[in-house]
Amino acid sequence: MSENIEALKAEARTTTEEARAILSRADGEKRDLTAEEASQAAALVKKARDLQDRIIVAQNAEKAKNSGAGFSEELRKLGDSMARPSAMKGGSLHPRVKAAGGSDWGEQVIRAVSGPEGFKGLLSGGAVPLTVPLDAEPVRSGVPALVLRQLIPTVSGPSRFSYMRQTVRTNNATVVARGALKPTSVFTMERVDDRTRTIAHLSEPVARQDLRDAPMLQRFLDMEMRLGVEMALEAQIINGSGSGENMTGIANVSGSQAQAWVTDILTTTRKAKTKLEVLSFSDGAAYVLHPNDWEVIELLADNEAQYYLGGPVQTVDVNARRLWGLPVVTTIAQTAGVGHLANFKLATELQLAEDVRFDWSENTYDPDALGADVGASDFQRNMIRFRAEMDAGLKIYQPSAIVEIDLTA
Repeated sequence: MSENIEALKAEARTTTEEARAILSRADGEKRDLTAEEASQAAALVKKARDLQDRIIVAQNAEKAKNSGAGFSEELRKLGDSMARPSAMKGGSLHPRVKAAGGSDWGEQVIRAVSGPEGFKGLLSGGAVPLTVPLDAEPVRSGVPALVLRQLIPTVSGPSRFSYMRQTVRTNNATVVARGALKPTSVFTMERVDDRTRTIAHLSEPVARQDLRDAPMLQRFLDMEMRLGVEMALEAQIINGSGSGENMTGIANVSGSQAQAWVTDILTTTRKAKTKLEVLSFSDGAAYVLHPNDWEVIELLADNEAQYYLGGPVQTVDVNARRLWGLPVVTTIAQTAGVGHLANFKLATELQLAEDVRFDWSENTYDPDALGADVGASDFQRNMIRFRAEMDAGLKIYQPSAIVEIDLTA
């Protein structure tokens, strides 16, 4: 029996290394997995899990606790490596949040290739995870596609920072005769001292037994809570008031441009683009619209009922949405009836003291846990609470590269 167990473990480790090699190759090339690679990795992870189950069955209870958990940790490490962000360029993190807004950006990969098995469980050292099937797993609803953060360069840094913001940009360069006085251009800068803000929330207490019996539950909470933080960040980027614990968002920064309503929504949005073109800021810009306003644009048709933007066939892919040649991002963080056109790469930068993290604790004390004035800690009740938080700050270098658009007639 011992020799058979060792053979199974050797095969399982070989399978795990094959899966890790696929992930390492994509990670080294700073790209996501191809569909074929994702399928191969998924098959290898499934095979490794099946082998682990056979190992546990083949061992007695004591051996299962010692060696089964050891290999389980290897698989959990593999899941962690699959969940890592997949692109780091020039010190800037490039998040991937288009599909489902879940657990960190690289976890789009793990959702595709590994399912719930790829995530760490809440297991004490030496424990052996056993899957207890339930009638139903938690289902996520109303998951938005978050893409605004993808447009903004991101750097890691301390919680307090300073940068220079341009307030005046007047180019007076011209031809000058020999010996004549050269004109002076005005590029006025001001120093901005700012800090990151903590964006966070807690879950309700969750029974440890539920986390044990429903393997997908922790992953579900992880994705939902990370998504909640990202949605709050998106709202701050657009509408942060700059007072108290709020960032200064693009809608409230001084020095931005404004485009009033003109004739119709297409004319108005095109004139906003002109404002950036005049300053040579349009290359790399993107529109940010509320879904209701984007619906109005997509439903515009000529006298023969032909949609101007191509109709339903052309609008299936949200990543292909374009208006006047520029990308379009829709978000409920944007105020309906108001849009923004901004060159985010030039005008903004997100500083992260800490990216989104997901923690848990049993130490919370609820004074009314068992009824009015009858308190207990989560530990006493075998309950767990989760916390998701990030520490981020928004820099706006070039306010004139932002245009606020009035979309209301």
